[in-house]
Amino acid sequence: MSVRKYSFPEAEEADLKEWKSMTPAERLDLLQHLREMYYGFKNENRKGFQRVYRIVKKDIAN
Repeated sequence: MSVRKYSFPEAEEADLKEWKSMTPAERLDLLQHLREMYYGFKNENRKGFQRVYRIVKKDIAN
């Protein structure tokens, strides 16, 4: 493992380049990892996505 020192614009460009080189599955894995870290810091249970639904009654005209 190597460590490099970047300016802020260089770091942003390096992050974007690395993100673009990932497969969609790798991106989702990273996103899930970040979500788990976030909920760990907040000391909350893992909630997942909230379900939203609505019941619509349709008036049937004869």
